[in-house]
Amino acid sequence: MILRINKSSGDLKSNVHRFIDLSALSTSSVAPAFSIAASYGVIVMYLGFYSIMAIILTFPVWLGAAIIFRKFNRLYPSAGASYHWGNRIVSRRYGSMQAWVITLAYFFSIPPIVIPAGEYTAVLLYNTGIINYATYNNATTIFIIGSAWISITLIASIMGAKPTARLTEIFLVLELSIIVVFVVIAIYFLPGHTVNPVSYSWFIGFGQILKSPYKFMIAFPVIATIMDGWEIDSYASEESFNREKWPGTTGIIGLIAVFAIYLVTMTLMDIETPINLLSASLDPLATWSQYMIPKYSFIMDIAVIASTASSLWLTTYILSRAWYAMSREKLFPRQFGYINRERKSPYANLLMIGIAAESINAVMLFVPSIEGFFAELLSISGIFLMMEFGIDAFTGIYLYSRRRQISRKHMYLAVSIFSFTGFSIMILFGLITDTIFLILFIIMMIPAIMMLYTNKN
Repeated sequence: MILRINKSSGDLKSNVHRFIDLSALSTSSVAPAFSIAASYGVIVMYLGFYSIMAIILTFPVWLGAAIIFRKFNRLYPSAGASYHWGNRIVSRRYGSMQAWVITLAYFFSIPPIVIPAGEYTAVLLYNTGIINYATYNNATTIFIIGSAWISITLIASIMGAKPTARLTEIFLVLELSIIVVFVVIAIYFLPGHTVNPVSYSWFIGFGQILKSPYKFMIAFPVIATIMDGWEIDSYASEESFNREKWPGTTGIIGLIAVFAIYLVTMTLMDIETPINLLSASLDPLATWSQYMIPKYSFIMDIAVIASTASSLWLTTYILSRAWYAMSREKLFPRQFGYINRERKSPYANLLMIGIAAESINAVMLFVPSIEGFFAELLSISGIFLMMEFGIDAFTGIYLYSRRRQISRKHMYLAVSIFSFTGFSIMILFGLITDTIFLILFIIMMIPAIMMLYTNKN
């Protein structure tokens, strides 16, 4: 039985993920279609045609983080990844603080996926005539569909790492195939579909930053939510073959692959769609596809749903493995380390995540009085995601400035300093441009500070 309860700790199943599995997990976890659909409209609202340039500017910082992850995986492969590295390289106090940041970063990333999963699925069902408008425009419908995706996530995750990887690969092939088809069609019809002639300033118009720095500042936390996820291969390291070499490398492959998808797709979207429609759209991919092939635009909904669903269970995967490692190292209660004997999955963590996601899903949809508060609370995930990677970069600075027996340590030290500086600046921008973010950040970091000073070593 996949839901068989075994109150015992144990090891995760080893030698499950091959190189292609890790590459697929890293690419799919970034969720290119979902990221564009959910976030690009907001980025365009802030930056217009210079949205692509902002993503290009932030990419080297994320690539630096990926290089740091690759090196750490070779030194200390662990299901705890970021938390374990801080705990082992710096101190237990430092690791406990990082554990809290990781928990906030990934936990706050899960509920904002559930409701869009329900909404995108409802849109597809409505566009294909399966449900009527009254059913589509109903909170109960969104709740039921979102709950169904949570259930699928739980079942796939509890069944183990291998079923999760296989399901991810199926959905990734579906997602990328649809995106490629639409890109080919967009390029073919480009001469007749051009709305905004492409300009080099979209990519290197750095003078625009000086003209409107505030808009770039408030866009960085949103951009952070579309650039993370590639690091899942580090959290899957204990369950992979060749754990000393593959994890980290496949993360870089996933990051670069998604960045290339962004550049091509977003450029075509900007060329072929009125910019005011993109900035006002809740789903810019749907808006773009309707401009190209209105009759078959619903097919893009399938890509977005596949991407959203994958992002849901892969973010859950990351958090469950991180909690498992924290329990194993006695930072979290032993219940967080319970492993299903047959499937070798951390079922207790997965059940807790599912119940919490379902509860927030219900509150967001059925309790309007606090919906706004939860929306603000969950939207701060971008800040904590950047903070996670910034802390990793600081761990790199600590390690490479103190240990001599690491090959190319000066290169890794330079990358760590660059990445730490980049993330620190983006976090600062995100906080000083939103008072609510700043207040929530201070409140939610209080437990981290307490853990920092109460833990020994």
